[in-house]
Amino acid sequence: MEFAATRTEERVRVAEIVDALGDRGIGVVIAIFALPNVLPSTVPFGNVLTGIPVIIFAAQLMLGQERLILPGFLARYSISTSLFQAWAPRVARLLAFIEPLLKPRLTAMTRADAEQGIGALCMVLAIVSTLPIPFGHQLPALGIMLIALGLIERDGAALLLGSLIGFAGVALLCLAFFGLAHGARHFLHWHMLRHLFHSA
Repeated sequence: MEFAATRTEERVRVAEIVDALGDRGIGVVIAIFALPNVLPSTVPFGNVLTGIPVIIFAAQLMLGQERLILPGFLARYSISTSLFQAWAPRVARLLAFIEPLLKPRLTAMTRADAEQGIGALCMVLAIVSTLPIPFGHQLPALGIMLIALGLIERDGAALLLGSLIGFAGVALLCLAFFGLAHGARHFLHWHMLRHLFHSA
């Protein structure tokens, strides 16, 4: 909030915003990019566009980066200061609403070595959330967002809940693929039998 309020230039770069977040940067940025994929996408393949940055950020978490390193094109990207100042209070209010539900607990899950494993899980969930499957990205993205919030507040319970929701999303997608494959196999088998019957 203070960073947004003190901006006087016409535009602010993404790199400046991330620097202002400090060591909470990775968690905050992952949560921000995961949030759109929790909601039904109104833009065709919009989940792909917002999911790819999460893959990049999760990879850095997996590699043990303490501070977020942005790709050049994203670091140089800028938004108007007026837009940033309009949205910053809304994000702050959202975080203020969520923060009372979060607190440092199960801190063993938030150690640096554990965070690398969490980063690997986030990367898998982010890859799944970018698949162009209607409604298939929502549970993995929700899992990612809860994990990111857990990282911000050092809340191992949020990390655990996010992991479980993410795994549930992946499991449901696997079941859906299995069901479709099984149905297609039976259809082809029935079609071949029908063709043989008519040929006879």
